[in-house]
Amino acid sequence: MTKYFVLFFAITIMITGLVISMASFCTFFPFVIATTVLGDSIQESQQDLQASINRQVQQSITDTIDNIDNNTSSSSPSTAEMQSQIQLVNNSANDLIRGGIASLQNDSLSNDAKWIVGGVYKIENLSTTFPLFNASFYMTLTNGSSPHSHEIYDTNLRLIVDNDAGNDSTILNGTSTVTMGNGPMVNVPTTITLLGENTISIWLDPLKLDNHFGNSLIFGTQSLKCIENINYCR
Repeated sequence: MTKYFVLFFAITIMITGLVISMASFCTFFPFVIATTVLGDSIQESQQDLQASINRQVQQSITDTIDNIDNNTSSSSPSTAEMQSQIQLVNNSANDLIRGGIASLQNDSLSNDAKWIVGGVYKIENLSTTFPLFNASFYMTLTNGSSPHSHEIYDTNLRLIVDNDAGNDSTILNGTSTVTMGNGPMVNVPTTITLLGENTISIWLDPLKLDNHFGNSLIFGTQSLKCIENINYCR
């Protein structure tokens, strides 16, 4: 009888342990599955978030580069636009010409070309009857000695158009003030001739200026490199 009781008790304990193990497994297994699924979900969310951030960063970089290119294109005029601006600045319809003075002058004694003259000038109100002319230029001997400068201002000029010679000339005739070593010389007879659309000549009465510029005209151009290439003149 005792043997049967012990056997029954052992079987009961085994069955009870089995039931507890199955209960524990059933409780823990869903937790493991849930934890695994949650981990996978978190990992996928992190990957999606990182991919989204990468796309946004790449798009931001692309937009920034595009904006820089657009700004550069819009702020840098093309060659055609620059030529158009130059033509507008030096168009008589706009009453304004900015040009350069570049000339060789004869020496008053030897009559040889010994003096270099270089500078700038500006003509305003060109389409009116009484335009304005101002000039500033350096003057030096070809050997580099005796450097000095001159100014032409306070002009009283009258516009004359001369097409008889077929050279499409515009003449400004009158007087001006010219700075000299001993001070300004006023009421100097002055003639400025625009030859076509490219050349300019300046005549200042030699008798009034003691033949300082020789017996040759002062020549220049009706364009200025400082307008076309600003960096050269800064």
